Amino acid sequence: MAATRRGYIFGAFVSSVLCVILTIVAIATDSWIVSATYADNQTQDSSVNYGLFAGELALFVFDTPSYNGLHMTCLSDISACAVSCKTEAGAREEEVRALAQGFRPNQACVAVTTVNTENPLPDPPVLSFGIYVGILVILFLQLALSVAAAVLLLLNSLKNPTEPAFGLPGCLWTSVATAVVGLVAMLLFGIYWATSGLSEHLAFSLIALDTELDHNSNLGFSYWLLIGSILCSMLNVSLIQLRQYLLERDPPPPTIKVENHSDGTIFLY
Repeated sequence: MAATRRGYIFGAFVSSVLCVILTIVAIATDSWIVSATYADNQTQDSSVNYGLFAGELALFVFDTPSYNGLHMTCLSDISACAVSCKTEAGAREEEVRALAQGFRPNQACVAVTTVNTENPLPDPPVLSFGIYVGILVILFLQLALSVAAAVLLLLNSLKNPTEPAFGLPGCLWTSVATAVVGLVAMLLFGIYWATSGLSEHLAFSLIALDTELDHNSNLGFSYWLLIGSILCSMLNVSLIQLRQYLLERDPPPPTIKVENHSDGTIFLY
């Protein structure tokens, strides 16, 4: 019997499951952007980290640190998003609206927003609503494709589907699409981070408006996890192609020539 080498398919399934996990963790965790902030009146460096939906601000102005939740807040009517530590949704929306106009809202993590309209900023410290929504759509598309690839690979590791879309060709192209979509997400956010000024103001009023604060900002592990998910998808493609190569290299199964017999002899194989 010819070797089927299903172990390669199962290995690709395991890799695809890891891709799903990495993508979920990247979407759900709060370390897409991380920053250490420091000022003369701080006992130690404060920190800001947030993801696609939420984050945390740790202030060390006094001996007892203060921890505040951060919320990604978007307003589609002005096409702007920003991170806010305000405790009420209405106050967060007012803060984003003020920042989008270049105004200066109060920076305290309280329930109300007051706005100083004097001397507006030339470049509003906000995140583009279109970029934000685009990244979310691409990431959830990557997640859907990686789940589809995992399901197809599990199916193919157990049996041989007759339809090409559900067979190994479907597994191969789904994995390719997952890797490409993940790469697009990384490039989109990475280029925007490097060219838009987001690395300077972080779309956060405390960083953008407090001139006494210095900060060192970087892309966090949540963003870099996408590299792992892309590599897992590429590993799927490599395993599927390696299996195909090995099957083609294997010698064909022996064939038994059945001669014509008039005595009706039964051949058992």
